[in-house]
Amino acid sequence: MSMSRQMDYSTSEIAALLHDRFARLSRQLRHMELPAGMTPERLSTLSAIDKHGPISVTALADREMVRPATMSRMVSALVDDGLAKRLEDKTDGRGVLVASTPKGKRAFQRAHQQRLQQLAEALKSLPPEHLSAMRELASALERLTSVLDE
Repeated sequence: MSMSRQMDYSTSEIAALLHDRFARLSRQLRHMELPAGMTPERLSTLSAIDKHGPISVTALADREMVRPATMSRMVSALVDDGLAKRLEDKTDGRGVLVASTPKGKRAFQRAHQQRLQQLAEALKSLPPEHLSAMRELASALERLTSVLDE
């Protein structure tokens, strides 16, 4: 078997393993307890607004990989709950931007910290060599997500 063929098989096998493991991990993370009123979708949207806001609904939908109409409904719910606010887009008179409110920032931070504490607790059960591997994996995943974003 040629070296290139071995590499293809190896990367295909790794891709399948990563896909399966991350799908399971993603489901597990989505089922972690969150503060009352916070859903995984709200947490993800507030995170994107916090990191990239003020941001247009269209750009937010692109970041979250949902349809603009879906994001528009999410933003309306966040605004209704006082977690986000709409701002005038000074570069586009018809445009609207979304930003976090102080209440939204606090809600995001509280939910984010709770989720991180739960994950950290689970990581404590791993041996040191697995924790080291997780750190390396995090670095490799950062590079991989950059490639996928291109």
